[in-house]
Amino acid sequence: MDAADEPALADLVDKVSPTAIVHAAGYTWADGCERDPDRSWAENVAQPQAVAQLCARHGIAFVHCSSAYVFSGDAGPYEEDATPAPVNVYGRHKHEAEKRVLAATGGSALVLRLVHVWGVEAKMKNFAYQVRRANLSGEEVVASSTHSGNPTWAGDIAAWTLALLGSQCSGIWHLAGDHPETTRLQWAGSILDGLADLGQPRRAKLVPSVATSGVVAPRPRHAGLATAKIQAAFPRRCRLPRELPAEFA
Repeated sequence: MDAADEPALADLVDKVSPTAIVHAAGYTWADGCERDPDRSWAENVAQPQAVAQLCARHGIAFVHCSSAYVFSGDAGPYEEDATPAPVNVYGRHKHEAEKRVLAATGGSALVLRLVHVWGVEAKMKNFAYQVRRANLSGEEVVASSTHSGNPTWAGDIAAWTLALLGSQCSGIWHLAGDHPETTRLQWAGSILDGLADLGQPRRAKLVPSVATSGVVAPRPRHAGLATAKIQAAFPRRCRLPRELPAEFA
């Protein structure tokens, strides 16, 4: 359904009577948000705020997915209490959404900041799939050697989210993998190693890049997230970027 259709969403809530809603929707293309800030505001701010307000009215737990892009990237990895300083439209709108969601729920919402998420997905859009496609066709993989963050397995995010909901936690949490200093180039190399582990010959060539030609929205350079808080509450051995599931073979 379209989560922006508030009457339809309210009708669904009446029919299903959920105990929690995880809002993982949004316009996540940073360059697209820079070009179309109105769409970004509608999908990244207005929509989660409206869903949070609906949840507050019905006593439903609300989970909002935010981003490491709320930070400037000058001093990562960042802890939860670090001061946001977004450098692009997407980051500014995600930060605004955090504030509005927490206000709408009286602080009871879960705000999950995420970074470099990958996993098995039907549309095969995330970075791991991009590297896989390049490897299958023998193309170059041009990846930044200067921008870093935690490659984060979606399954780890899901497990942590359930644990947080089960313990009725609230507020801001950083859910991310164990290696915040991993560059995009290093991540691409790990994916190629993982594909080789699955029996796929290594055909792609890694090409380091520090240029930002064609990029509309500035990106935070060091967008890594510190994860001491979530690991203390719910210790977890996170999946490494090399540990690709069989679906990537």
